[in-house]
Order: sequence, then C-alpha cells, then structure tokens
Amino acid sequence: MTETKNRLTDPVNGDEIGGFAEKIGLPAEYLAAAAPLMPRVAALLDGEPFGRDLWTCDAALSWSEKIGEEADLTMLAAGILIGMRAHAFYRERGIGDDIYYPSMRELTVWSKTCEREFGHIGLREWGWVTSFFDASIVRLVRLEFHEVSFREGLVWEKDGVTVKGGDRVINMHIPEDGPLDPDAVRDSFRRAYRYFGRTGRAVFVCDSWLLWPGNYDFLGPDSRIRAFMDNFDIIRRADGKYIKDLWRVFGHRDSYDPASLPRDTELQRRLADFLAKNDGVTGGGYGVFLFDGENVVK
Repeated sequence: MTETKNRLTDPVNGDEIGGFAEKIGLPAEYLAAAAPLMPRVAALLDGEPFGRDLWTCDAALSWSEKIGEEADLTMLAAGILIGMRAHAFYRERGIGDDIYYPSMRELTVWSKTCEREFGHIGLREWGWVTSFFDASIVRLVRLEFHEVSFREGLVWEKDGVTVKGGDRVINMHIPEDGPLDPDAVRDSFRRAYRYFGRTGRAVFVCDSWLLWPGNYDFLGPDSRIRAFMDNFDIIRRADGKYIKDLWRVFGHRDSYDPASLPRDTELQRRLADFLAKNDGVTGGGYGVFLFDGENVVK
C-alpha cells in the first residue's frame, strides 16, 4: 500500500481540483463557492488516515465549526478533497477510472439536490456520499451497487435457485441524474455481475419506491420506470399515505396535498392525479431477479 492511501497530505492544487470537478460534472459555480474553504479544510485533514474514521458525521460537522463556515458548503469542500484522495484508494484495489469518476459523481448528484431543495450551494446526505469514497458502493454505468444480505424472513425461488435471508446478493440504487434507459440499465447489470465476480446465475435485489406495484396503475406503457420494474419479481410491498419518498418527484414540501403539487413533468402529473384518486397512498417494493451475466432470467 502506498502512503497516499493512508494519509491525506496532498496540497490543494487548483488545476487538479478543476480537472476532477469537470470529470464528475460538478458545475463551475459550485466549485467556485467551495474553493475558498478548501485550504482550511485541507489543513484539518492533513496527515489524517484515509478511512471511515476520518469522515464520520460527527467529524464532518466539526470541520465547519472549526473553520467557521456554513456546514453544507464545508461538506462540499471536504467531499471534493476526500473524493480526489480516493483516487489512489481505487487504483490500489484495481478499480479503474471508468468506475472511480462515475462513483464520485455522487458528490454532484447531492450537491445539485442541496441547491434545488434548500436553495443554496453545498452538500447534504454526507453519510450516504461517504460510502463511495472507499468503494463500499460503486457506480457502474447508470446504477450503483454493493453486496448485502438478502432480506431476513424472506425466501425466493426461481428456475432452481433459492435465496433466503442472510444470503449475499447484489443490491442496487438508482441515482437521480438521468433517465432509466433500458440499455444502460442492462449494461449496468452486466458490469455489476463481472465486478462482483459472479458466475452462473446471480441474484440482484432492489428496495425502492420505484418498485411499488401500484406504480403500474398510473405509469404509461412506455414508461422507463415500468421497464425497470419489469426486470423484478416484487416480493414485498409497503404501502403508506404521503410517503417520504414523494420528495423525489415533487421536491421537499410541507404538504403533498395533490391540489398543491407541481405538474411540470408527465411523472408529476400522473402521480399527482393518482394520489388524488388513491387517498394519498403510494409506497415501496422489494424486488429480486436472476441474472445470467447477459440477461435477466425470465
């Protein structure tokens, strides 16, 4: 292992930071806002071991207090610096730039969410974003993946394969930075199959509002969300009234009363109409499928 992996000692280099920001699609105005904080944040990180003890939520909050700056903007500055240092960590594990840079895009996804939802430049969801620094979760093409245990209390069988609670499976997340193009989704499955060293038929799972079976009742037949759902056997559902994940479609709001919801996109219009007809009830689903390395096993 190299010293770069173990210690954060790199100086703040404007050219390197600009190149990193460009490769992860970080808007120039975000970098300009965070850049003045970086020398002070870098001084706090200097010489600290690279690892999960460095970027705990408590430690992260202390950085903003120590430099006397707003927490969300401090998190963005720190995220950029630590994300850059993660490059060596990825390389030492044989993880190429085709995975590293897309994985670091999570900084961009959540900084854009911060501005859109809270009206200022910065970064929230710190605990989630840090999972990409040490490749606990990686982005492969369109989707993000990591290994988890199959949901306790569930058993699923298909085509001679049985999976039960505690078995290791490949879990996925769906970043909100683009459409769910079916070809890109399938390519993501293929990449994950190889990345996690699977052979034969691998079990993939997902737990998301995108897999709520009721979505079929209001999504159009050409919906890419429906196409994504069609990959799965949805084996558990959870229904709820005005669930928290509605913010992903309508933004954070004090009320999700259908009469007050924005209707700027087809998804917003369809979902708002459905909420009005369904007493505000939507939900989530836990889905599973087999993948043979090229295609979902139907």
